[in-house]
Amino acid sequence: MSQQPNHKTWTLPVILAVITVVTSAVLMLTHELTKDTIERQRLEARLKSLQRLLPDKLADNDVIADAVTLYEPDKLGHRKPKQLFIAKKDGRISALAIPVVARNGYSGDIELMVGVKVNGEITDVAIINHKETPGLGDLIEPNKSNWLEQFPGRSLGNPKQKNWTVKKDGGQFDQITAATITPRAVVTAIKKALLYQQSLDLTTLTQEAKEDA
Repeated sequence: MSQQPNHKTWTLPVILAVITVVTSAVLMLTHELTKDTIERQRLEARLKSLQRLLPDKLADNDVIADAVTLYEPDKLGHRKPKQLFIAKKDGRISALAIPVVARNGYSGDIELMVGVKVNGEITDVAIINHKETPGLGDLIEPNKSNWLEQFPGRSLGNPKQKNWTVKKDGGQFDQITAATITPRAVVTAIKKALLYQQSLDLTTLTQEAKEDA
C-alpha cells in the first residue's frame, strides 16, 4: 500500500518563507515611508542644537552653508567625516561647533558637538548620539538631567587643563552617581574639542569654508 505524502514536511517551510518575504516587504515599505520624516527630524534636531551652540548673537551667516568637512580620528575620535560648523559675525569667525566622539563610553561611542567661541570659551555642549545605559549613563542628556549645564562658560584655563576630569579622578567636574565611566568619557571629549579649537588656524579654516561652499 502506497504512503500518502506528508504535507507537513513542505507546508511549514513554505509558510515560514512567505512570512519572511511579507515581513521584509513591510519593513522596506515602512522605511521608505518614514525615511523623509526621520531625516527631517534629524535636521530639525541638528538645527536646534546649532542654535544653542552658535547663538544668533554670535552669527550673522548661514552656519549650515559655511560648514566644512572634518575627519580627525586621532584628535577628535572620528570614525567617519563630520561637519564642523562656523559662526561668523561681520565676516569674522566668532565661534565653532566642533564634532567630537568619545570612543570610551560605557556602551560604546558617544557623539557630541561642542560650541566654542574664538576666545576658547564654551557656549554649549550637545549630545548627538549615544547608547549609554537608560537611567544611568543617559543622564548626560539635557532632557534627563542638568549635568551638561556645568560646561558653558568653561575653557582650558577655567579650570586648568590638569583639572579637566571628573571629581572622582581629582578634577573639577561632577560625575553622575553610579555612572562614572560615561561622564569621564564626555569630559575628556570636550577637552579634546577645546584643544583642537586652540590649535586651529582660523585663516586656513576660513579658506576651507569658501572652498567647500
